[in-house]
Amino acid sequence: MVQNQHIFQAYKPLKNHLKKLCVDDSFFVIWNYAQYLQFNKKIPKIIEVNPTFYLDNSINWIVKEWELELLTREIIINSKNSSSCSISLKKWSYFSSTVNKLRNLRDEIAKEYSTKENVTTELYRIAHRQFPWQSRPNIEFLFRYYKIYINPGINDIVKKVIGLNVRDLYIIGLAFFGTYSEKPEISLPLPPKLDLEKVGIDLDKVNRFLYFFSEKLSTLKEKMIEEHDINDKFEYSYNPLRAYPIIRMPYIKEDSLVCPILTLLFWRITSGLYYEICKEGDFGVNFGNSFQNYVGEVIEKANSNKKIKSIKEEEYYVGRNRKDTVDWIVYDRDSALFIECKARRMILPVKIELKDSPLIEEELDKMVKFILQIYKTIDDYRNNKYHSFEYNEKRQIYPLILTMDNWFLFGYKRLDILNKMIIKGFNNMNLPVDYLIKMPYSICSVEEFEDIMQLIQITNIKKFMNKKIFNKEKNEWLFHTFLSKEFPEESKELKFLFKDDFDKVFSVPIKETAE
Repeated sequence: MVQNQHIFQAYKPLKNHLKKLCVDDSFFVIWNYAQYLQFNKKIPKIIEVNPTFYLDNSINWIVKEWELELLTREIIINSKNSSSCSISLKKWSYFSSTVNKLRNLRDEIAKEYSTKENVTTELYRIAHRQFPWQSRPNIEFLFRYYKIYINPGINDIVKKVIGLNVRDLYIIGLAFFGTYSEKPEISLPLPPKLDLEKVGIDLDKVNRFLYFFSEKLSTLKEKMIEEHDINDKFEYSYNPLRAYPIIRMPYIKEDSLVCPILTLLFWRITSGLYYEICKEGDFGVNFGNSFQNYVGEVIEKANSNKKIKSIKEEEYYVGRNRKDTVDWIVYDRDSALFIECKARRMILPVKIELKDSPLIEEELDKMVKFILQIYKTIDDYRNNKYHSFEYNEKRQIYPLILTMDNWFLFGYKRLDILNKMIIKGFNNMNLPVDYLIKMPYSICSVEEFEDIMQLIQITNIKKFMNKKIFNKEKNEWLFHTFLSKEFPEESKELKFLFKDDFDKVFSVPIKETAE
């Protein structure tokens, strides 16, 4: 825990306000608001809600999902572990005043730390905190991670670390997800016989799942206090609820498993599983290969009209030096995407750091190396070293760095730092700097790439890419923003590429529960 004494004084009104609340009653309210915001579920009448809350108007007062996550942490740290309290978040006046106290604290933190110099960095922090909540839990996200984890090498790591294979982990996770979509708690003990036994899931496997993804309330509170920063990182520091979205606690006087925010459980079994297994020695190569193979499947599935061709990574030689081409080439008559797949994810400290620091430059340097790698192999292509893809001076090349998650590299400041580091690397490697003008690089997430591949079936590669990368303003947009603004009608036709595969794998209803 790190404290700024001035911010701690500003924190006290919220802290004292929360002391009057009960944890279980508060979780019931938070679960209902989260269900409304994420899944459009009705808030029951037992909870008072100002009618203006429901109006589709951005100027109305409305709590945000990331505020609910933050509020959940603060309730665990400060509120009573009791089922009898005179004050409740069910009362609109108390709920709204609680959220306002949270926002007042945020304003005080901004006054203390915000400057003209770090305003752009603050936008990066906001993006990493808020943007993921704008994408609701969906089968595309779920199955993307499933297909990458199901790779034999990754599946073996998951079995070694967690004691479950990926298929069983997902079925158990989805069963809990189905139950928690209807209510925030599951009473303990779990029955010895489960409905899931017909798909090979017994109580022992469920308990293994809970060992990794649930925690006692008291222990979770200790973990949260340890990570609790009362300074500029108050809203951004690591929340152990991300690791343990299911809480073992008394709920209305019964021992229960409680999930106050369902989306956190969804993230834990998908993107969050990465952090449980990424430190294993053979993880990096297996995960990278699986990610690269998944991208190939996306290319194949999206290529419905067969106008686009692709070539996967091959070896080639420059003299006696063995090299590899880019991971994938996607091309048509007069243009080509040169794609490098980089599954590595940005570390949390870089996402939440307000000051420019060596840590940020170290992380950007990793992206610089990805970018230099792709231009170096493009240089070999231009020297006709690619055996399966002959150099054509009339063909426009578009270097594309494809990431597992969105790095949110937008805005002049961080891009300026990145580009200066790239130019330095070009000079050190004797690469022509005008490659950056003739063939500007792009960075996008694999989620965005799934949509890009479908759209270039309609528009062709050159029309799509030129509209973005050779426009100074649009080149800094995220691809999702670009797609929605420049191709609004075409975007309506985008579909889930792996629906048939999903239906085969998860033919068992995902709402089967362990009740």
